[in-house]
Amino acid sequence: MRAKVLNIWPEINWIENKKLREKTLDCWVYAIENSVLTIEDLQTIPFSLLIKDCKISFMNHKRTAVQLSVDIAKRMKENFGDEIQINMDFLISGAILIDVGKLIEYDKVNG
Repeated sequence: MRAKVLNIWPEINWIENKKLREKTLDCWVYAIENSVLTIEDLQTIPFSLLIKDCKISFMNHKRTAVQLSVDIAKRMKENFGDEIQINMDFLISGAILIDVGKLIEYDKVNG
């Protein structure tokens, strides 16, 4: 399962701190193992049920959010220099984990 999670979440490997990287991965493994959703579901279900005919998948949306978070942090560092300290490992892990609980909360209705 760990390899499958890393396949859908290559951004986990952006986390330099090994302990935090492993905990982030463990959290996703736990969520998938305890969810009615499969890894395949995450790549096909819409990221929002509030958007009619939403074509953007849960994983596409989540990965894009992580990537944008990193891009924004880099831009902030460029613009603000030493005036701001950003722990990139915390930022990346937090962005990856922000919606992991949805896997436990979601339920399949009519397939």
